[in-house]
Amino acid sequence: MSEKEKPVVSIEAFIYGQGNSRMEYDLAIPIDDPSMIGKPDKLTPYTQLRLASVINDMKSGHSIKCEFCEVEDARENYMTVASHLHLPAKGEPGWMGRPSPGPKLTAYIHGVCRMNGPCGKQARGQGALLGMMTMAPQEGPFGDGDYDDTVYPKNGSCAGCQADASVEKTLQRHKKTCKWIKGSRWVNSEQEIKVFKENPKQKKSIIVPKP
Repeated sequence: MSEKEKPVVSIEAFIYGQGNSRMEYDLAIPIDDPSMIGKPDKLTPYTQLRLASVINDMKSGHSIKCEFCEVEDARENYMTVASHLHLPAKGEPGWMGRPSPGPKLTAYIHGVCRMNGPCGKQARGQGALLGMMTMAPQEGPFGDGDYDDTVYPKNGSCAGCQADASVEKTLQRHKKTCKWIKGSRWVNSEQEIKVFKENPKQKKSIIVPKP
């Protein structure tokens, strides 16, 4: 089965910065083994691993200020998700007999200056709120451990060298993961949209309330 023939996990990802500014991404991650569809215990770790491999590319999309203090540069990202990876294959009967859109996931990524400070506490609070809304535990990206004083690269820095320079080191990885990104848009605090990569299936910005 070729890459184009494989079923996909559809992902909508939002990286939030100051004043509700955000990067929006539409991703389609190929499912190598179609038998995983309808089995979230297998599809969830598969999707997590591949989303983790492209998260640095998404982080490099645009510079942003911290979503919470709106002063310092965002350097860390705290992600919570609303998962629908239990859905059957696209087109098959789903809820109440309606055609299923296929397995999908929405990722809410908060741009944070420091996770070990007050802004990080607010980000974790947002995650807890989404957990109550979806009745699912939220543990940051893929496990919420201790946070230290490590200074991470800014959002908007190169995904490879982590500076405004060549991404040649990660070219081979980009060739694969960039194919997964079907659309990307920057929405500023005035809600003006700049399209970087137009997704023909999503011509308008996805306006969603922050969780």
